[in-house]
Amino acid sequence: MDGITGRGTSSRQRSRATGRFIRETPGSRSLERGLALLRAFRQGGPALTNADLAERVGLPRPTVSRLTRSLVDSGFLSFDFEQRAYRLTPVYLSLALVYRDDFPELDLALPAMRTVAEGQEINVGLAVPDQHDMVYLASVRRGRRGLFRRIVPGSRRPIETTSLGLCYLDALDASSRARLLGHIESKYPDTDTTVMARIARSRSELASLGYCIADWHDGMVAMATSLEAPDRSIYALNVSFSSPNPVATARQAARYGPMLLDLARTISAAWLARAQERQGA
Repeated sequence: MDGITGRGTSSRQRSRATGRFIRETPGSRSLERGLALLRAFRQGGPALTNADLAERVGLPRPTVSRLTRSLVDSGFLSFDFEQRAYRLTPVYLSLALVYRDDFPELDLALPAMRTVAEGQEINVGLAVPDQHDMVYLASVRRGRRGLFRRIVPGSRRPIETTSLGLCYLDALDASSRARLLGHIESKYPDTDTTVMARIARSRSELASLGYCIADWHDGMVAMATSLEAPDRSIYALNVSFSSPNPVATARQAARYGPMLLDLARTISAAWLARAQERQGA
């Protein structure tokens, strides 16, 4: 069959052509359900009962009970007898360390991020998508106000509520964007058009300016742009700062926007140089 993305080609070839992992063999449903339970644990609420887990992932409690038993037996969960609830185990710290050590792109990005954050006294963040959230890989907090110091690597924010997520959404191919928009639309009532209007506005800003702007909270504003790594992975880069009113926001955006885009180009160039070195080795 003609066309690299057609069914006449292998799934590996189509993965390389589209930049998305494609496999036609079926996966393990039990494994997927068990991993869904692990995803249910979030910062600020570490211990969860079977009832909590069943509610968060939408599975029957008997199924959850069997899965948590297996996860305890394999060392991925521990049972807190006092709270009669489950907790994650130290294995995740080890996995996080392995992930971090195998991510040299972050080492290349951090010096440039720190230079901008410290020089301008603003916050700079780098994030990647994880299902329907954006996850911070790095966060350099140098803003004049002490808000959101709790934003650390691993912090999650919904895609549709942050400048990071909005620019990522815009950078997706049409089919991937449509699937994600379908999920976002399902989260909000038919009468709530605020979120979809924000997404449309951000796409217009990205088309004309190269970045989008979103209010954070209590006078905090963030602006973000996307960048693509040599392996075609999409990242989101943002800066955030305090702003008392829309007039001040427009003035600050005009100042920080070019800096943000220049920072994105600097990081992309460093990543490309590293990729070329690897290919030449």
